[in-house]
Amino acid sequence: MSNEPAPGTTGSLAAEYAAFCQRVADACAAQAPAVEALVDAIIDAGAVHCYGFGRSGNVAASLAIRLHHFQRHLPPVWWVGDLVRDPFRPGDLLIVVSRTCERFELRDLVRHAHSLGMRCAFVTEGSHGAACTAKGDLVVSLPPMESSAVYGGGDFELAAFFLQEVLTARIGARLGIDHGDVARFHVY
Repeated sequence: MSNEPAPGTTGSLAAEYAAFCQRVADACAAQAPAVEALVDAIIDAGAVHCYGFGRSGNVAASLAIRLHHFQRHLPPVWWVGDLVRDPFRPGDLLIVVSRTCERFELRDLVRHAHSLGMRCAFVTEGSHGAACTAKGDLVVSLPPMESSAVYGGGDFELAAFFLQEVLTARIGARLGIDHGDVARFHVY
């Protein structure tokens, strides 16, 4: 008799997601140069604008919040979906979180950013980002969860949240940001 949980149970599903998180960790490590280039782009930008649609939009908004906590060390950070934000300007960075980069709104936004001379970075799955990317754009590609346990693509958002935390931890470590400094700008 095996100690493995039965398929489809909470225990087996949790184990599948834990194994997936390890695959995402491995993908992040394998793309360390791209992650470092993204950190450089964030630090060097005039401002950072984060965007995604639907659940990916929640990840993008969360990334904007996490980067905003570093406001004493980074340029201004905005979520594109916010009513109160600065406009795009040359020298700014647009970070797009999208599994496929196929939505028309996203393509139009990226085209506008490119026309202004902005740098664009994409957090996407596999080679899907090609629908929007141009030469010189940064791409961090996340693996899909190869399991029938996934309903409606939630694996991409989990992977993107995972990358978000790796990215913010890397920025904090690289810039030597004190945890108390982040807590100062955390909304309680």
